[in-house]
Order: sequence, then C-alpha cells, then structure tokens
Amino acid sequence: MIERPDPKDIGFRIRSRSGAIAALGLLAVAVLAGSGQVPATGAADDAVWADFIAWFKSVPPGPALPPLDAYAAKLAQEGLSKGEVARRMGLVVKLFAERPDGPEAFYDRAYARPATGDPVKDGFASVPSAFLMEAVKGLEPRAALDVGAGQGRNAVWLAGQGWDVTGIDISGVGLAAAQASAAEAGVTIRTVRTAYDDYDFGTEKWDLVAMIFAWAPIADPAFKAKVAKSLRPGGLIVFEHFVTDAEHPRAPMVRALSPGELRDLFSDFEVLSYEENEGIGDWGGPGSLLVRMVARKPS
Repeated sequence: MIERPDPKDIGFRIRSRSGAIAALGLLAVAVLAGSGQVPATGAADDAVWADFIAWFKSVPPGPALPPLDAYAAKLAQEGLSKGEVARRMGLVVKLFAERPDGPEAFYDRAYARPATGDPVKDGFASVPSAFLMEAVKGLEPRAALDVGAGQGRNAVWLAGQGWDVTGIDISGVGLAAAQASAAEAGVTIRTVRTAYDDYDFGTEKWDLVAMIFAWAPIADPAFKAKVAKSLRPGGLIVFEHFVTDAEHPRAPMVRALSPGELRDLFSDFEVLSYEENEGIGDWGGPGSLLVRMVARKPS
C-alpha cells in the first residue's frame, strides 16, 4: 500500500528544492527576457549546446544554484561579456525546448538517486497522482500508456489496479527506477526509452493515455492528432500540466499551455472534467497555475 503524504506538505517541500523544474523554468524566462534575442542555430551554436550538455551532465545533483544559473556564472567566470552570456543562455533555453538531449540530461540528473518519497530530498513528488487516481476510479482496467512515466509512480500504481501499462520516457535512469519499483510492488510494466517524436503511439491501441506533467508537445496539432489516433473509441486522456500567463511564467522547455488552450485542442473530444486553478504542481510546488482535464474520445 502506498502512503500518500499531505499534498500541502508535498508542495511546500518541493518549493524548497533549488534544482526543481520551477526554479529552472523561471530562470530561463528571465534569461530570455533579459537577452532581447531569439537566437538562431548554426555550427557555432551547436558547439555552445554541446558544451552546455557536457557541463550539465558533469555537475553533481543538488548544486547550490539552479543549473542554468550556475552555467551562466561559469560563463561569466570564463570572461564572456554580459551580452554573450545572455546570448548563449537564450540559445540554451531555446534548444532545451527543441532537442531531446536537454530534457534527457535534466531528468537523468533528477532521477539519479532512488526516490525516497520525501520531496525535499527528491525535488518532486514520487507518489501517484491524486488526480489520475480519481479519474480512473471505477473504470475497467485495460491498456494504458503513461506518457512521461519518469520513475513509474503512476505506471506502477495503474498496474497494481490491473491495468496493462506501458510507460514511455526519455530518461533511461527514470525507467530503470520504474522497473525496480514495479518489481518491488510485484507488478509488471513495459517501459520504452524514447523521445516523443520518435515513439509510435499506434492506432486505437490504448484505453487510457495519462499525461501527468509530461512536458509533452500537446499544443502541436500533429502530436495531438497522434495521441488522439492512438486511443480506442471511448478511451480517456487524463492530462495535468502547467498553465503559463503573466503571473505564472514558464520557460518554453516546460511546454506549458495558455489559459483555455487545452480545452480548445480537445474540442473534438467529450470533455468530462476541466479546470484551471492555482494549485500544487508535482514539480512546481505551491502557487503553480495548473490545468487538469479528463476527456473521452467519441465512440
């Protein structure tokens, strides 16, 4: 049985983790705003990106500064001008949203240690999503896809309820932890290490697609169509993620949605529940603006 800590306590402790995604994302927004540039990419910029990724992978978990802040400080210490630091940081933020090795490196860092269940140590919630648990209550367990499965908190819980679960994620470190958690729980899950663009979601393959803080490009019409096509008629999508607005800015890499955007994207589905409220993000802590939706594919 999984004991679920008080959500308010989870949110408070997530916020205290300097390396959490909220801190990284807010810093990135500030960098972009300060640079005043939308950088293009070429061979020289590819070299900048390669340098950042190599540095990012070398930094031990839990630095005193959020990773992007620390990298900016490194560049300044190397004698780069403020303008060049801003240009390079703008480029890093841009490519983090576009290239899979950025999120892969981030999540491999986050999942490098086994989850303790204590968000102040882990930097994220490691218990199943309360929203997902409520959304599937009473459903006949069939085939489920956990998009952005991470360490398997939701995939393992679903498997324990009888679902036939496949979890996909770009982090091999996270998926190894998911398999270990499944073995400990005495359940079986399939895991696939993949970028979203590379994964074949299939056609009418799933009865449930869970996207819980998945960083997925759902606002891309082609990606949304791929997800919709993969659901069987009557199948559900359960979606929870960040919303971005002037008071709750998120970096491009987070792939946060604009207010009302998710409902519009799924106007061809039967929306069973939909809300946008301030709440406690599993990564972002309290004060996050979140969207939660359960939608059914028409039969």
